[in-house]
Amino acid sequence: MDVLRHIVRGLVACAVAAAAIGDNCAFAGESTVFTMHGAESDTDRRFEFDNEVLALALEKTVKKYGPYTLRDSPKMNFKRAFKYVSSNTLPNFFIKLSYEDRFVDHMGMDYVRFPVDLGIVGYRVCFVSAALKGKLENTRSIEELKKFTHGQGASWADARILRENGFNVVAVENYESLFEMVAANRFDLFCRGANELLDEWESHKNVKGLTFDRTIVIYYPLPRFFYTNKANKKGMQRIQEGILIAHNDGSLKKAWDRKYKSSVDFADLGTRRVFKLENPLVKRIDFDYQQYLFDPFAGVPDD
Repeated sequence: MDVLRHIVRGLVACAVAAAAIGDNCAFAGESTVFTMHGAESDTDRRFEFDNEVLALALEKTVKKYGPYTLRDSPKMNFKRAFKYVSSNTLPNFFIKLSYEDRFVDHMGMDYVRFPVDLGIVGYRVCFVSAALKGKLENTRSIEELKKFTHGQGASWADARILRENGFNVVAVENYESLFEMVAANRFDLFCRGANELLDEWESHKNVKGLTFDRTIVIYYPLPRFFYTNKANKKGMQRIQEGILIAHNDGSLKKAWDRKYKSSVDFADLGTRRVFKLENPLVKRIDFDYQQYLFDPFAGVPDD
C-alpha cells in the first residue's frame, strides 16, 4: 500500500507540473526516486509550492534524465529533516532552507543555485494576539520595534537573523505551537513571509485570540534554496537545470503566482511601514541570486 501511495503521489506531482507547462508526463523505463519534504502537521501547507517546483523541474528534464517518482518524506520538523539529509537516508531528499554556511560547511549538504520563493519570504508580516494588535500601529523606529519579543522556529534562520539585529527571540521546536503561543501572549510577534500569511491565517484563525498586524513589514534578504546531501550530485544537477528551464520559460513564475499572489495581495505590503534589517548569513552565497528576486514594491511610488 505504501509503495502504491508513493507511486501515485509521484504521478500526481508530475501531472500537476505537466498541467502547468502544457506537456505530458513521461513514465517509460525505470524511475529515479526523489523525496520531498512531507508536512509537519495536518494543517501544514508550507511545502506545497516547493514540492510543485520539484515536480516541475523534474518534468522539464525527463527527456534528458528519464522518468522519476516523487515521494513524500515522513512527517518531520526541520531539525529531523536536517538529520535525514545529512545522513542521506532517503533517496534524493530535497528540503528548502534559508541560506546558512553551516549546512555546507558542517552538515554534508549542498544547494541548488536558485532562490525557490523568488525572495518573497523575506518580507515578514506578523501574527499577534488581539490584545497586542494596536500597539504596533505607533511603532516608527527599529529601536521601538525591538521592545517586542519574537517567536520563531528553533532551527529557522530567522531566529539567528533577529538576534543578530538585537531582537529578543523565543525559540520553539513545534511549528503549530507558535500560533497558540503568540495568541496567548507568550511572545509578541510571530512573523511570516508575505507569501505564507493567507494560508496560515485560514488554517489557524480558529486559534483563540490570534490575529495579524496590518501596519508594518519587516524586511531582510532571505533567499531559500533546495538543499540535499552532497553525494546527490546528479539529482542536484537535474533540479538545477530544470528550475532554470522553468524560470526562463515562465512556468515557474506561473506556479508562483498560483500559489503566492493571493497571499501577497492579502498582505497589502504597499500600505505598511517597512523596517529593513541586515541578514549576516547571506554573505558567502557564491552566485548572483538577486537577479531572480521578486520586488513587491516595483512600480510603487515612494512616499
